[in-house]
Amino acid sequence: MNLITHGASTITPTEILGYTSERESRNIIHAILGRSNPDVTLRPAALRTGTLIMGFHGANSEADSASAEALHATGGVFTVLSPDRGTIEMSYVAAGRITRELEDETRDAWVLRVDFQEVAP
Repeated sequence: MNLITHGASTITPTEILGYTSERESRNIIHAILGRSNPDVTLRPAALRTGTLIMGFHGANSEADSASAEALHATGGVFTVLSPDRGTIEMSYVAAGRITRELEDETRDAWVLRVDFQEVAP
């Protein structure tokens, strides 16, 4: 079961429908006149940014997705726990769009997309 926590509040999406992440490398490349190879200042990469897509279906899907949307709109740090997808576990803040939509095909499920910025726990 996927679980997203925010303080004492929890979000339990039926499934994680999608996840994308990227991070800036932060290395600095210094072009040197008269040389074909540059000097490089190595830096650790930034934390992940991306989009987390949660699916809600079942009897309470509309209310659960609306609550999840409202909770993300309040601000604060969220924590993702996913026994099936350990690589997506992180602490994050909403950073960009929070989009909730009714699934087109069955009209019986809801999708919540949250743009995120990973933060230190």
